[in-house]
Amino acid sequence: MKSTSNDKVLAVKAADLSKQTAQSDNLPRVTGVDSPNYWMGRVMGEAGKVSGAHHHGEAETAGYILSGTTRIYYGEGYKEYVDLEKGDFLYVPPFIPHIEETLSETEPVVFITSRTKGNIVVNLDVKDTSVFSKKYDDLIVVRANELNVAKDQTENVARLTALDTPNLWKGQVVIAPGKDSGAHHHGEAQSGGYILSGQLRIYYGENYEEFVDLESGDFFNVPPNVQHIEKNMSDTEPVVFVTSRHPGNVVINLNN
Repeated sequence: MKSTSNDKVLAVKAADLSKQTAQSDNLPRVTGVDSPNYWMGRVMGEAGKVSGAHHHGEAETAGYILSGTTRIYYGEGYKEYVDLEKGDFLYVPPFIPHIEETLSETEPVVFITSRTKGNIVVNLDVKDTSVFSKKYDDLIVVRANELNVAKDQTENVARLTALDTPNLWKGQVVIAPGKDSGAHHHGEAQSGGYILSGQLRIYYGENYEEFVDLESGDFFNVPPNVQHIEKNMSDTEPVVFVTSRHPGNVVINLNN
């Protein structure tokens, strides 16, 4: 869904995700957040299928494996690869040609993906060797057990860093049962999130009188400098979500 306001938190429900975005063979994508310089959505690798060769132009890409197992081929002749499973994170630099294979014949792989610049997809002829005539930056893989405590924290909100590149941060956030974050914003950073579990309410507006409610499978978008408070609506279960920010994990805590 296209974000059309610079001062409102946008909620996109799981049932409302748009298929109107760039696609590749055997790799359907749906959009959760679509702002002028940031895209976040869900990507599914079909069971037992291999995607077409493609790259993402000048966009930097960060992915989180929601479910399933996948193999990403890259390098000259697509001879190098990395394998990923649930909970892993992946960074794909700009322009790097790659192919994605779902390793299970019965279960699709599902990514929660973020990109700078938008959902740029350039589909390639797999036989075109000219794409290997230049050197590309390396992929970065962070396993589920390798997340680090983020430098910038907010009360009652635990942030874990997976990927921290110059223009894109992606990690996991946990809010304790019955707690709220206190007021904060993310400066110039564009923020998007995907709810893994729990029930989250985000308050915003001049006096925090407006709010959106989110649950598992929903996306949200917090524009730059928008002051907000995140509240876990359950007294017994934590809220867990995957978040990414462009250009980085800017956190400015405010006095309530």
